Amino acid sequence: MNALQLWQRCPEFIDIDAEKRSIRLLKRDDCYAIRGKLSQQQSSDVMMRLPGDGISILRGAPPGDALPAFEFLPVYAVAGNSPPTVVTERVFLRLEEVTPIESVRIDLETLGFNIDNVPAHARHCAWLEPKSGRVDDALSNLGRLRALPGAAHVEPQLLRPRSWKNRL
Repeated sequence: MNALQLWQRCPEFIDIDAEKRSIRLLKRDDCYAIRGKLSQQQSSDVMMRLPGDGISILRGAPPGDALPAFEFLPVYAVAGNSPPTVVTERVFLRLEEVTPIESVRIDLETLGFNIDNVPAHARHCAWLEPKSGRVDDALSNLGRLRALPGAAHVEPQLLRPRSWKNRL
């Protein structure tokens, strides 16, 4: 599968549970993101950059003739004019506080995930990555992760441009 086909496999929306309410992010078809170095031609289509993550958000749809080295990341937004949100292959899983991540390691491996990082202060939480390394695999398994025993919260990594609050 090429980069465009993988990008097309990402869901049209993602539901995020946040503070007793649900937020639906809709996939934008007017832009896409690339991780890594851009070609000269792509540089002219850049809308914005997420410099700390090496990600650029470009206008338009991903080209069908992209080189295999490119990885397209989907861009989502709460509404059409809200700031773009880039979704990566990483997923944050929080279990109930009494349930350590190690107790679901086999379940995670069966679902095709590796445990990337467990915070020392929160042994019931972990950053996960799909074994394939593909964002479409991570997003297509969010529901299965939410169904794990003791799962309290599941959310893909969401990267947004930095914004500043206006102070009066």
